[in-house]
Amino acid sequence: MKPEEYEEIFSHLKLPEEIKLWPGVYIRDMNKFIESHLLNLKSASSERQKEQHIMRLDRLIELLKNEES
Repeated sequence: MKPEEYEEIFSHLKLPEEIKLWPGVYIRDMNKFIESHLLNLKSASSERQKEQHIMRLDRLIELLKNEES
């Protein structure tokens, strides 16, 4: 997924103050987390550099969508 597509998705999701991404992994500042990950996706030169950021963003989207339903 392209950074712009992530931006579109996050613009329509309600963001909590914090969330548990995985056991022991918490996001305490949602906006900072999303902004920094999108910035890294836009500036990374290889797909390998993007993998971890994409994995975390996808996990966050999954959790947020589950909370909405």
